[in-house]
Amino acid sequence: MKALALLPVAGLACSAPAPQADTSRSNGLPVATLSVEQQVAVYDAAIRAAFDVSPDLFLVSHQRRLPEGAGLDGGDTLPAALGAGLERGGLTHGSCDPVRSTGQRAPLCPVARSGYIIRATEIFQAGGDTLRMNFRSELYAASQGSGQEPFAFEMAYKLVPRAAGTWRVVAEGRVREKE
Repeated sequence: MKALALLPVAGLACSAPAPQADTSRSNGLPVATLSVEQQVAVYDAAIRAAFDVSPDLFLVSHQRRLPEGAGLDGGDTLPAALGAGLERGGLTHGSCDPVRSTGQRAPLCPVARSGYIIRATEIFQAGGDTLRMNFRSELYAASQGSGQEPFAFEMAYKLVPRAAGTWRVVAEGRVREKE
């Protein structure tokens, strides 16, 4: 009888551990403590690593950050001061929460012209003066009539400081979407 009474207790001791939060983008790194100006400088380095910057490039910022875990759902709201800093620095031309269609078309943004939506994770402290961030770019259409094919890519960047408050990408890797 005593052996049977201990079975439920033994079952509790052998139960699976609680599921851990998905930190596939942050790898558990802490968020870096940076001013808005420093964050804008990090975004500038990421944009220059992802694109050939020219007057023809039209970028808007997504209204949410990439979530810390896999996927695109969720993510904290992009701070208004950071969004304004990206615009003030000439890096973006507004913001957008894209409207997705059911077909194979690029999402829609109600802005002046077609371009790319940029969306990034928090900026993480990777050790010493090195930072890490994931940066996603997605083609969007400015109107329903354009019928653009969807196109997106996500990169993981490591950055180090340069002179005069600028940053340089020193390592990058393409992040593959999970099927």
